[in-house]
Amino acid sequence: MASSSIKSKIHFRKIFVPLVLIFFGLTSRSQTSNSDFERIKLISSESEFSGIAISPDQNTIAISFCKSEPIKIIDWQSRKITNTINAATWNSGSRLSFSANGKYVIAQEIGFSDFSQNRDRTIDYEIIDLASGTTVKKFSKIQDVTVSSDEKLAVSLNSDEITIWSLPSGEKVKTFTIAGATNAVAISPDGKTLAVSQTVDASEFKNQFRKDKKGLKNAVKFKQVVGLYNADSGLKIKTIGEFYDLIYNLSFLPGEDILQVYQTPDIRIQANNKKLSYINLIDISTMQPLRKGFTSMSINQPDMKTSNDHHYFAINSKGNRFQEMHLYDYQTASLEKRFELAHRLFEKADGDKIINSSRPAFVFLPDNQSILIAMGNQLIKWNIEFDTTEQ
Repeated sequence: MASSSIKSKIHFRKIFVPLVLIFFGLTSRSQTSNSDFERIKLISSESEFSGIAISPDQNTIAISFCKSEPIKIIDWQSRKITNTINAATWNSGSRLSFSANGKYVIAQEIGFSDFSQNRDRTIDYEIIDLASGTTVKKFSKIQDVTVSSDEKLAVSLNSDEITIWSLPSGEKVKTFTIAGATNAVAISPDGKTLAVSQTVDASEFKNQFRKDKKGLKNAVKFKQVVGLYNADSGLKIKTIGEFYDLIYNLSFLPGEDILQVYQTPDIRIQANNKKLSYINLIDISTMQPLRKGFTSMSINQPDMKTSNDHHYFAINSKGNRFQEMHLYDYQTASLEKRFELAHRLFEKADGDKIINSSRPAFVFLPDNQSILIAMGNQLIKWNIEFDTTEQ
């Protein structure tokens, strides 16, 4: 790969993506719509939501809370609480996700700050057996945890150490070291490949930057890469030929070889100190980055979900005044709809106190026509108003 090619990729990531995605998305087809929503009353108005996830079979919703409250399990069809799980009771709350077949709920502590500029972010995790409501494995002050698609293994990232754990026993299977690992790890749906975020190794790119030592220095200082590794041996397969900003999440689209990369620029190079972040895609079958992606202006790490039919991608962002939900066409990456999360829109005359929050969490509901949003002490069902031509 030529030096100009590498450098053009840096320029693409730094300039082309934010300008094109923001301009194209916000000006093409998007509409702000707050006319069709309903407030769902399932939980006491005194509780503050922190995370929400829906099971792969679309029947069960798990909700977490701030202030050390237990997780609630809800049958969505009946809208009844079916279980209360006294796990992952962190004061700041947790993000939730289900394993591929719904056996486990993975709880990620929401730390004081979602971003750590000078060192890796370390937080707590718990893997919870949904049927028994018990925690099968706890992790303290590590970077990341994920569960394999067959639900037999957990993978943790702690400093430069990748560890494979057996589930549900929680016994250690193997450990290997990946130099320069940062904040994120993911395992492919077939369980054969690990994707790991890493710092840029200058020796790996010195030939490409032979005539641009300053460019290489800046890449090492401000950028990261995604490395692919054999999940059985820990041997490197390839470094994806793309420079990214600081990576905080890697996740595979369910059942597919598409890796989502969530990244945000180093604060020292953020334009106007605005929290612009990107989600880019990698096709792991070809080991090539895809030329489409999504953006968010969220103050904190945004929630991001793909609809069950993989037609839409949603992410929360920050508008001129309020938090917003942005709905994209997943195939074209065009921004289709925007939903403003101003608390005044959801106030009712029933006297409930509105708890403000800058961390909305959400799930696509089974019909793929609505999104359930948990924000503050409000559960809002956004009924997306599609034109008939959009169906």
